[in-house]
Amino acid sequence: MTTWEYPPYKVGGIASHCYDLSRALARQGHNVHILAYGNEEKTENYDNVTVHRIPSTNAPDTISWAMFLGHRMEKKAIELHKEDKFELVHTHDWMGVPAGVGIKKTLKLPLVFTIHSTESGRVGVHNQYTKMINDLEWYGTYEADQIITVGQDFCNEVRNLFHPPENKLNYIPNGVDIKRFDSNRYRVDRNHFALNWEKIVLFVGRLTHQKGVGHLLNAAPHVLKENSEAKFIIAGTGDDKRNYQNLAKSLKLDDKILFTGYLEEKEMLSMFKTSDIVVAPSVYEPFGIVALESGAAKKPIVGSYTGGLKETIIHEWSGLHSYPADSKSVANELNRALSDDNWAKRMGRQGRGRVEKDYTWNKITNWTTGVYGKAAGLWN
Repeated sequence: MTTWEYPPYKVGGIASHCYDLSRALARQGHNVHILAYGNEEKTENYDNVTVHRIPSTNAPDTISWAMFLGHRMEKKAIELHKEDKFELVHTHDWMGVPAGVGIKKTLKLPLVFTIHSTESGRVGVHNQYTKMINDLEWYGTYEADQIITVGQDFCNEVRNLFHPPENKLNYIPNGVDIKRFDSNRYRVDRNHFALNWEKIVLFVGRLTHQKGVGHLLNAAPHVLKENSEAKFIIAGTGDDKRNYQNLAKSLKLDDKILFTGYLEEKEMLSMFKTSDIVVAPSVYEPFGIVALESGAAKKPIVGSYTGGLKETIIHEWSGLHSYPADSKSVANELNRALSDDNWAKRMGRQGRGRVEKDYTWNKITNWTTGVYGKAAGLWN
């Protein structure tokens, strides 16, 4: 499996996806090797998964960095293949395409490509740089023997953008490891984030336009008018952090909002369980794993009615849907949940039940190995 993002190197949801999938595959008896970025070249072993860390190089842009990393991953795969014959390569994201396709062609292996989002959806294709990323995504779908998309709406997006053969296209959702939430014994000090009478509204994710942070900030004054006990916690990092901090200041949110920056996993798991409600006001969201994480923590969620959040949130049952890019809608739904504690807690419990039923990694791994069999030609 090739991925540029694997814990502890984590930017978005790909790291968690690859970590959980690889461990679940190993539990089922598969011999899993991960080729992933690292600051230095070394081999690690976690839960019967062998992780080969491979450094890249200083590069003028992300595409060049990914191409160089892909070349080094390909060389490492050739070296490993001499001792431990591989049967298939599974690559993730456009940054994994150079490595995945190179390994496929060199070692003559079937290739599975999981596409987690598209450049067209994230920022649009509007110059040579974004077109190159878009082209790498297309190339991954072209060379792959089988394609996995992480959302039903997103599957249609990939179909319409890249026009792959229908018999190559599969939808398999993300999952969540509930045991990580249940077994986490670390507890953040709630007093560092909110007063004891305040209710924590938690946002977790990259601080980018795609995640709808600006719409959340603009919603905050409308929420505070009806629910003055709300306290907004923004957990994550991103290029737009300073802009959002300035926006919060201009909205006079002051002591009603806290930007935590990056949180370690144990802190993040504890923050989910410490919060009163989770919010995901995304503009573009192919899947939206945060809805599963809030469910695992038994917390209700307000999320945009877009992409994967259409599937992972059942309106008024496990959470509430708001209109995308609509701060007033975000405020209305947050106010509904904050004004009825019993209902909010019931939605959180019901979200947990849905995660336990539909989004376990054992189930998702079974579906994934089915796609592996199709890629290898074992069945149609």
